[in-house]
Order: sequence, then C-alpha cells, then structure tokens
Amino acid sequence: MNNKLPKSNMRQVAVLGLGRFGTEIAKALYNSGCEVLAVDQNEDRIYEVADFTTHAVATNVAEESNLKQLGITEFDGVVIAIGDNIQASIITALNCKEMGCNYIVAKAQNAKHARVLEKIGVDYVIIPEADSAIKTARLLTQPQISDIVSITSNYSIAQVNVPDAWAGRKLSEMDLRNRYDVNVLIVITKAGVNSMPSGDTVFSVGDKIVIGGESSSIKAFGDRLA
Repeated sequence: MNNKLPKSNMRQVAVLGLGRFGTEIAKALYNSGCEVLAVDQNEDRIYEVADFTTHAVATNVAEESNLKQLGITEFDGVVIAIGDNIQASIITALNCKEMGCNYIVAKAQNAKHARVLEKIGVDYVIIPEADSAIKTARLLTQPQISDIVSITSNYSIAQVNVPDAWAGRKLSEMDLRNRYDVNVLIVITKAGVNSMPSGDTVFSVGDKIVIGGESSSIKAFGDRLA
C-alpha cells in the first residue's frame, strides 16, 4: 500500500466508529494531547468513551449530511474505524474525500477492502489483523528488531537492539553501510539519544540503533544478527 504520512502534527482528530480499534485509537490520540471527536451510531459506546474524548456524538457517519453537521472538514485528520460494515466504511471514506477532508486514515477488513479505500484516495490504510500478524511473525523470527516502519514501498526505518558482542566497539568498526547497506541514523543509550552519531561512537550493552535502508537490506541485516 502506498500510505502517505501526515505533513504536520495532528491536533484535532475525528474518530468514526468505536469498536475495539476505534476506541483504542481515540484513547491513544487523547492521551497524546489531541482533541478527539468520537462518533458511533451506538449510544452505549458513546458513554464508554466519554472520559477520554473531547466530544462524543451518536450518529450515522455514512450519511453525508451528518458529516457536514459534525464539521468533519475542520479536523486535521479523520480516522474511519468502522468495524464489520465494509459498505459503510467505503461510503464514509468516499464522502470524506469528496468533502475535502485534510487527511484520512481508514481501517480495512482485508486486502480487497484496502485496495478500494486506496483507490478512493484514503491517505493511510490499516489492516490491524494483518499488521499485528506481521509484527508477531517478525518478533518470533527477528527478535533483535524491536520496531520497523515502512517509509515507502521499498525503504524502511527500524529500531534494532545492539548485540552484546558490539559492546566497547566503535560505530566505524562495524562498517554497517558497506557490509549491510544500511545507515545508522540514531543511537539510543541509557544516557539518552544521540541523533548525530559519529564513527567514534562507542556501543555499550543495552544500546539500540535506528537504521534506515532498503527494506530487503534491513531484513537481511536482521537475519545476520540472529
């Protein structure tokens, strides 16, 4: 999927659909300091999220007139987290896009649903079950890579646990760019974050590095650390 990252930090976000995924997104956004409008047809769900949302409204977001009443285009971003109703998800995404919403994130049930959302023009499509499965598989097969983000279809950034065998050695000694075709962007130590590591940076046990490179190179690097 050709997901696009937002151009700036989100301060006001509308979450449409309050199933498990939508509820957790709303809570995480609120805890991050965002103003959150939470919307669902089910009034019981509205009461459940009242403590961690700025506003909560019970309405059918598949209706364009309801979206207009919510002032949906005034938000920095919209998260379409509608659960099992794929048709409602697609209609809501289409309405948000045609109304000119600034940035749209949508949950997809499967790959086909994701392709439709992408063709509509949704900026970022998530398949939670698939993403969770991929992360779990990586955890089992490459436990030294604690996190990875795809920037484009073939370029990723990953956080890697530094092997204990690297302790006391300099970054220049490891020669990661030439040996593995990856670049060290950040070194994270107990003392803090070194965002401009030099070749003289010395590794210690427990350090982490953030690397960037072709997705295939990062995978190969993780395999070699196993």
